Amino acid sequence: MTKRLLLLGFALVLVVSFAWAGGRGEQEQTGAVYLRFYYPVGVAGDHARIMEEMVRDFNSSQSDVIVEAIFSGGYRETMERAQTAFLSGNAPEVAVLDAPATYDLIEMGAITSLDGYIESEGGDGYISRFLPGFMEIARLEGQTWSIPFQRSTPLFYYNKDHFRAAGLDPDSPPTTWAEVAEYSRVLADYFDGDGRWPVQVPINFWLLKPLVLQAGGAVEADDGRSVAVDTPAMREAFGYLLGLVEAGHMAPIRQWAPSVSDFIAGNVSMLYNSTGSLTHISNSSEFEVGTGFLPTHTRQVVIEGGGNFFIFNTDERRQQAAWKFITWMTNAENAARWSMRSGYVAVTEDAYDVPAYQEHAQRNPNALTAFRQLQSVEVERNFMTYQQAQLAELLNEMKEDILGGANVDSTLREVQASADAILARFQR
Repeated sequence: MTKRLLLLGFALVLVVSFAWAGGRGEQEQTGAVYLRFYYPVGVAGDHARIMEEMVRDFNSSQSDVIVEAIFSGGYRETMERAQTAFLSGNAPEVAVLDAPATYDLIEMGAITSLDGYIESEGGDGYISRFLPGFMEIARLEGQTWSIPFQRSTPLFYYNKDHFRAAGLDPDSPPTTWAEVAEYSRVLADYFDGDGRWPVQVPINFWLLKPLVLQAGGAVEADDGRSVAVDTPAMREAFGYLLGLVEAGHMAPIRQWAPSVSDFIAGNVSMLYNSTGSLTHISNSSEFEVGTGFLPTHTRQVVIEGGGNFFIFNTDERRQQAAWKFITWMTNAENAARWSMRSGYVAVTEDAYDVPAYQEHAQRNPNALTAFRQLQSVEVERNFMTYQQAQLAELLNEMKEDILGGANVDSTLREVQASADAILARFQR
């Protein structure tokens, strides 16, 4: 009896599967286009559920395109999965990917230029909707390769309750490296050895580059073919971090996700992290959360980050359908919706005019901190090179080694040599 039921169940699955496949083929022939959409989740929060809801709403809004949303891991995992699928001849039609990998995607022939689609939407008039700080990384070699969506900047989070208790002004976060060190000293005295840390800068290359820029240096060349690791500015950046560690004010090695949990739990008072974590941090913390611009040094500068929409080289019909999906996801209402729900920066100027967003910003002033930072200070692009994932991992390992006690000079020399070897074939 059990065996018979199993066979009947298996037969039913086959019937349903064939019916679905036949329906898909029939719908494609009569106009509906099916798209696979890869997307990452790179920060703490409920972003996958929010994305799935938005895709369902897109599918319900029209009958020409049906999108299958496929959560593909973090940024690195999603990029690797998309590249592997393309090389196997089974690329997703559209994906949100880490924009700094554009060099590698172009070299592979994986993605299509978007300039023709942009022109059909009004050209410069269409592009001018997007915040300028997010468009630079979308353009390479005179062409536009992606559209901003899941965008962020590093943000300075702080626990206002801790500030009040320690006698610090809860409305005045530190604005310089020197002030971070001083605030950390005050907080450490208040904690008096109770196991909490005044500040945390987690292990992540994305937080290292702005420190180097703030020290007056650079990390990668504009053409993405070389990196500068063994430099005075890199040493100055590590001097700042090591000073916090050696004073006992920062844990030497803390990864990205645990650092957010530490802050939410009240075990860290000040945190460098992404604006994409804002909603999760705000909703999960039992204390008043403050946000500020990145503390600066000799230069006030921030970098952008996060993911853009890319269209893969498939066929014109699917590419047109992917463009329709992208324009819907980035219209004013949906750019505002994604920002309100996730914490990422709304990527278009008109999103800030949406009444629901204006009400959200009045209730949640922290929602505008990243936007104001983008408007107020210099903005440079994220770490962007050929072989970007490999080099980013190299920088993460370097940061972990040095903060863990490795010799700064010898480590920087070794990492510089490794980076040069990785990029050797791209030298002109």
